[in-house]
Parts: sequence; structure tokens; C-alpha cells
Amino acid sequence: MVNMKLKNCLLILSVVVFFSSCYYDKEEKIYGIAPCDTSNIKYSVQIVSSISTNCFRCHGGTATAGGGIQLSDYNIVRGLALNGKLIGALTHSAGYSPMPKDAARLSDCRIAEIRTWIRNGALDN
Repeated sequence: MVNMKLKNCLLILSVVVFFSSCYYDKEEKIYGIAPCDTSNIKYSVQIVSSISTNCFRCHGGTATAGGGIQLSDYNIVRGLALNGKLIGALTHSAGYSPMPKDAARLSDCRIAEIRTWIRNGALDN
């Protein structure tokens, strides 16, 4: 009888310890990562920064790679944004050449910023 009570107590204790030791929290709180703020996206700030950092190696200025697509011109970027090719390439969607070429996909936050900019009319602001 005592042995059975001891087993039951140990079982209950194990369950309590197991379930109380795990918790879920926001990644930002645990690792100190700033949340993605897409409330005030500007072409001249976030979009140009993303494009220059990730795309200009092949698609900027005098770069000769990149299939002839020069992303240093706002009108070209806007056209690609509005016809869906920019997001298709950046999200590595089927039917699009994944960009950046031979590199990791942009962060979810960077893609969210670009989506927001497009959704807001792809303005030159």
C-alpha cells in the first residue's frame, strides 16, 4: 500500500515538473530581437536598404550580372513590385528565379516590409 502511494506521488510529481518546466514565450522577449515594425515603410529607407544590401551585387549600377535587370532605378523596382515578380523572386515562389541568387532568402521581416510597401502602392517616398 505504501509502495503504491509512493509510486502515485512520484508519478504526480513527475507530471507536475514536466509540465511546469516548459513554457512558450515570444522570441523577442527571450532573445532580445526587435519585433518587425511595418507601420511606416518608406521606399527611401527600408526598401532601398534591403535592395542595396541584398540585390545590388548583381542588379545595381554597373553590375553586368542579373539578367539585365537594374534595381537602382525606382521605376523598374516599382514595375517589378506591382506585377508580382519582386515578391515572387524574394519568397522563392514556384515559377520565379529565387533571389538573392545562391543566397539565403531574405528575413521574414524584410519580406513583410516589401509586401507592405507594395500593398501601400509602391510609392517613391
